[in-house]
Amino acid sequence: MTLDELIEYDFDEQQARQMIDSVSDEAQARIDWNKVWSKKYPVLAAYREKVRIGDYAPALGEMLTRLRVEYGYTSTDAVLVLKDILARVWKGQL
Repeated sequence: MTLDELIEYDFDEQQARQMIDSVSDEAQARIDWNKVWSKKYPVLAAYREKVRIGDYAPALGEMLTRLRVEYGYTSTDAVLVLKDILARVWKGQL
């Protein structure tokens, strides 16, 4: 199965979990997820040339620090929580 087929493939949550569990941490670390997702969302490949990242980085860094300090999250967990909060805001769930 090609990566394009994988991205376009319509599978349920259980299949997604099995696929994630089957990939080792070492393999996941080698994957350039930005490159993978930019096939579906081209903005991920182009935004760095347009967006003044430095305008957003301090506020995001502060939010990540607050999550680590206030809740004892690891850096990875703080990123995942912040990503989930952002997704919920975007979907109008918060």
